[in-house]
Amino acid sequence: MRLNWIPALLILLLLSACGDDKPNDDKSESTPATTPTMQIAATPTLTDELREQLESTYSILSEAQAQIETVWTDLQADRTVDCASALKQQVSPDALSSDDPISLILQQAAIEIQTAVNLWQAECQNPRSQPPPDVIDRGIRAALAAGTALDAASVALSQ
Repeated sequence: MRLNWIPALLILLLLSACGDDKPNDDKSESTPATTPTMQIAATPTLTDELREQLESTYSILSEAQAQIETVWTDLQADRTVDCASALKQQVSPDALSSDDPISLILQQAAIEIQTAVNLWQAECQNPRSQPPPDVIDRGIRAALAAGTALDAASVALSQ
């Protein structure tokens, strides 16, 4: 008989916890009456001059990226690539020092392009019939990463 009161006590405790209709005076546990607004960082409005500069930089980087990606994909396909062919004009990552989001994306693209170009130039200094597969893989990955960054810059510039 002694054990019959334990389930009854548990039921009473559960019911008392569920039916608390009185207001809570503890402000730390209450939900605020208004939900604070969430600030979403929007892309800053670009001046016409800055937009024109960024679009020009994007265009130069896009041409350089396409050319260096072609070099590395040709090498991957066992095609011969001439070291004497000139690469398109490049933009130094250091030239993109602005703190706006689009400049930072373009700077990342410039870094990846520079990495791919530097790998290619190192291969041209080292006469051999074909670069090793790991070098080709690094060159392709850098060129593709630049392409991804340029895609993001294109989206940001279109807004």
